[in-house]
Amino acid sequence: MSYSHRRDALRQGAIQVFTIGAILAMLWLVASLVRQRLEAMGINTGFAFLSHRAGYDLGESLIPYDGDSSYGRALLAGFSNTLKVALSSIFVALALGLIAAGAMLSGHASANRVARFYIRTVRNTPLLLQLFFWFGVFTISLPGIRERITLLPGVYLSNRGLNFPTPDATMWAFIAVTVVTLAATTVAHRHLRNRGKNTIVLRYIGWGVGLALVPLAATLDFAAFNMPEAGRFAIKGGGVLTPEFMTLFFGLSIYTGTYIAEVLRGAVQAVAEGQSEAAGALGLTRLQSFRLVVLPQATRIALPSTVSELLNLVKNSSLGVAVGYPDLVSAGNTAMNQTGQAIEMISIYMVAYVAINVVITKFSKMLEARYEW
Repeated sequence: MSYSHRRDALRQGAIQVFTIGAILAMLWLVASLVRQRLEAMGINTGFAFLSHRAGYDLGESLIPYDGDSSYGRALLAGFSNTLKVALSSIFVALALGLIAAGAMLSGHASANRVARFYIRTVRNTPLLLQLFFWFGVFTISLPGIRERITLLPGVYLSNRGLNFPTPDATMWAFIAVTVVTLAATTVAHRHLRNRGKNTIVLRYIGWGVGLALVPLAATLDFAAFNMPEAGRFAIKGGGVLTPEFMTLFFGLSIYTGTYIAEVLRGAVQAVAEGQSEAAGALGLTRLQSFRLVVLPQATRIALPSTVSELLNLVKNSSLGVAVGYPDLVSAGNTAMNQTGQAIEMISIYMVAYVAINVVITKFSKMLEARYEW
């Protein structure tokens, strides 16, 4: 590295250090002034309240929680519920966006009309109003426990939610082993193929492992499910998707899917027609041309806007408080009302949602690097 390059690097590093230091000093000064003002008003500050007993329950939680747990545990339970509805809605929104975009690009008149009606109707309706609509569907419109709808043996739908059987510990272990084996085989296959090595042996190993799992699956007692048991006033056992979760899940998925569909449609149409014509001149079929030529370019174009819509989905999940879903905001608002620690709770909200968005953004950067040209 030449002297001028070293000098420029040192100057840029010094500017960055000075800027970061100035920002930290400003934040420290503001925090000190706010803390002094709050103490003068007799309001305690700090995060010590997180270890105190919460004293309130949540309707559902992915982690063990009850009213005797701490505020920190309550916020963690609410955060787990936020992750559950956000991540599940992301996958469904992407699937709906792909289907709607494919329908608009298919050239089929009926499919195009249905997709455009779906997009125009949902996009022009406020999300909160849609959440109220779905809440009414899953509560008022569905029958009670006694008149429940039996979709499948052990699968019940009522105004208390969707109850379904869950696997026992042996089946969960079998599922975990199967998923890990298939994932490891796929990763190893792609790694060797990218390095130009023969993967025929790995294919045989993967097929052998897959065939070996068949007799093992036959020996398992797949009837050993944790089955829901319907009573007069409640359904116990098994798993359940509450009306609040399904309201937020359907609302976020359907709403965000419309925006993703338009992003994907625009990205495909932004690819020059000459690309498809050139692929056809090389002897590629229409499907091969789309998969090998158009789709990689469209993915590169659509990725930033798609990620932006997914980030909006995560932030919109905070609207679950309007329909009673016990997410991070709902659990935090209760803690805020009981403790008065408004500034601390808002800072926790900010850190939590920024952390989720950073993870999604980093993952999108990894995908974007695969389509660089």
